[in-house]
Amino acid sequence: MSDYKHPIQLERVVFTRSVVIAVPEHQPSDPIQPTLGPENTVNVIPIDGQEGKYQVSMGTKLNINGAPAYPYIIDMECVGVFSVDTQLPQEEAIRGVTITAHSVLYGAIREAVAWLTGRQPFGQLMLGLSVLRAAPQEPQKE
Repeated sequence: MSDYKHPIQLERVVFTRSVVIAVPEHQPSDPIQPTLGPENTVNVIPIDGQEGKYQVSMGTKLNINGAPAYPYIIDMECVGVFSVDTQLPQEEAIRGVTITAHSVLYGAIREAVAWLTGRQPFGQLMLGLSVLRAAPQEPQKE
């Protein structure tokens, strides 16, 4: 066994919002609709006064307007606290925490949604994969 310690460690995960609402007008016999992908947001914030500590919130929303073509309205938010080796430059730390948190927090949200919808009238909904993309770059001013 190696003594290697990953430079990013998860301290805790909590849900700050867990909303799953069955859409009463949904008819399971309706023709299959195109897959509706979740809208995800990730926000990374260094924790003041705690070097190497970051709080990350991830939100996932799906069918927030309650379209009857889809069985559920979903609005979830999960928060994680991460510790980062202080030897990492801040830019690398934020990049690493963003990637790690996206994987960990979205996984927790997927699991919670599957569990909650599995006990709802239209059955379990398993969210698809989430791909982390860089934020669009502002055009450079000349």
